[in-house]
Amino acid sequence: MVFFFIFGYIYNLYLMLKRLLYLFMLFSFFKGYSQENESGTKLAYHSFSFSPSAVYTDGNSLGPSFSGDLRFSYQNNIFAVGAEGGAEYFAIFPGSDDAYYELNVYYGREFRIYKRLYADVFGGLGYVDIRTYEEIYNEANGSYKNTDVFYSTIGVPLTIVVRGMLKRGFSIGLKFHVNLNPDRVIFSTGLHLQFTRKSRSPYK
Repeated sequence: MVFFFIFGYIYNLYLMLKRLLYLFMLFSFFKGYSQENESGTKLAYHSFSFSPSAVYTDGNSLGPSFSGDLRFSYQNNIFAVGAEGGAEYFAIFPGSDDAYYELNVYYGREFRIYKRLYADVFGGLGYVDIRTYEEIYNEANGSYKNTDVFYSTIGVPLTIVVRGMLKRGFSIGLKFHVNLNPDRVIFSTGLHLQFTRKSRSPYK
């Protein structure tokens, strides 16, 4: 029995990593496409960022999460598309295999706090898919049955990143993310790595 729960947990992580891989491929395409656009007065590729090590909670579950986003800038405005997903850490135990993923679009700004220290603030709209494990009451025999339940809804993602700008457009920091949706509030935080296009970075 434990084997099947471990397998399910690994499979959930595989699906999330596959979605992030698609995002990385999209990033590579847009990066190559936008090399000719060097003007800050035109919409162009700005940066790519991801969180390889984060943790999420929705009040009922706790586990690792992963995320990535692709950003474009127009003057001082930043537009982004991103994906995030997580699976409950204790999913190897019976009765506990919550998981989720998000697909979001954002609008935001970056603010210089002090020299190379920056804060990025984003808000947006997106799709949220939540999988949870619930006891469903069977009226026919008066018993409860444990089953997977799926929720798909629209959410409002809010993200704050505090990062230090290093050399060659590379930044490292902390990401704080919350998704507000009708089913539950999902919060995640973790390491943030960002690669900013040199022409859009104040530090080369």
